[in-house]
Amino acid sequence: MNTMKMLALGCTALTLTGGLAAAQETCGSHVVKAGDNLRYIARDVYGDADLYRMIYEANVDLIGAKADHIEIGMSLRLPCAGGQTGGDQTGGDQTAAAQPAAEATVQPAAADAALPAADSAPEAPQMPLRIVTVNHFAPYVDENLPGGGMFTQLVEMAVFRADPSIPYSLTFINDPQAHIDALLPSLAYDLSYPWIRPDCENPDTLNAGDLSRCEDFAFSAPFLEIVDGFFTRRDSDLFAATRYGDLAGKRICRPEGYTTGVLEANGLGAGQVELSRPERASDCFEALARGEVDLVSIDAEVGDSVVARLGLVKEVEQNPHLAEITSLHIIAHKSNQRAVDMLASLDAGIIEMYDSGEWYEIVSSALNPQ
Repeated sequence: MNTMKMLALGCTALTLTGGLAAAQETCGSHVVKAGDNLRYIARDVYGDADLYRMIYEANVDLIGAKADHIEIGMSLRLPCAGGQTGGDQTGGDQTAAAQPAAEATVQPAAADAALPAADSAPEAPQMPLRIVTVNHFAPYVDENLPGGGMFTQLVEMAVFRADPSIPYSLTFINDPQAHIDALLPSLAYDLSYPWIRPDCENPDTLNAGDLSRCEDFAFSAPFLEIVDGFFTRRDSDLFAATRYGDLAGKRICRPEGYTTGVLEANGLGAGQVELSRPERASDCFEALARGEVDLVSIDAEVGDSVVARLGLVKEVEQNPHLAEITSLHIIAHKSNQRAVDMLASLDAGIIEMYDSGEWYEIVSSALNPQ
């Protein structure tokens, strides 16, 4: 394996420890109203929704160790951030500068900060949950996007909802195939995201790679539904294709890491199309622009993002007739029991996020940044 691909690019994340929270001066308060959640409040007060943990740490005695939903009428203490004061907040009119981020493992504070008795041995620190993801997958994942991208924010909030005391590390390694071939099976990392789940209930329809993914990996519940479609040149006859059969025999590019099940299910598997599998989505679109492939098979949001970034908006567009709904998941290797168990906790966390409005807030903010 190319060792350069294995270079881990450290994720920039807030370090919010018990000591930090305790050291933060209280600069104001916020009375919880209908529709509030910690992300909404952090965005309104500090201008950065990802500072929700800072508010939680300052109010863990009120909210609880499990980070249960805040209640209407609850008065939350607002710690200072970046030397600014939050002021008394009732509707989130004032903002404060966001606290500078630091490269580190996220280590949330435990709710009980009492010191151990002198005659008792301190508990061994909990091993961080090791999470790995990739870049170049906007708007879902990229370390240069706010909060690491939409899906990263969903994952981090799900961890918070599962148990805010869980420490975790987040690393970007830009070789998705290495995640499933080496990093998760070797237990170097516990979880990876985002992955499309093959049709595991119909193994006879899967290729060897997708079948192995079903047999060897556990999947979370769907965190996000996506539209999987085809991009082609505007001047191509394929732009107006209305049947999958019209794509048979064509040169299709689908980035590595994307399951090919969506192609095979529609009669576009091996032997029926000429399939290329580069590492990055941009490689597919550059090949399309050069006329080396006829179609790019990819998620619509990612495709639109890459097309815009490469300046191909006038030349390339998604076929409006052929698309499938798929979903994105977190995965763990089945040999890693701790990680498999964690998926169940994250599934519960995502349900809480639906109830609190946090899921919608993250997704809508990422898709409509203005």
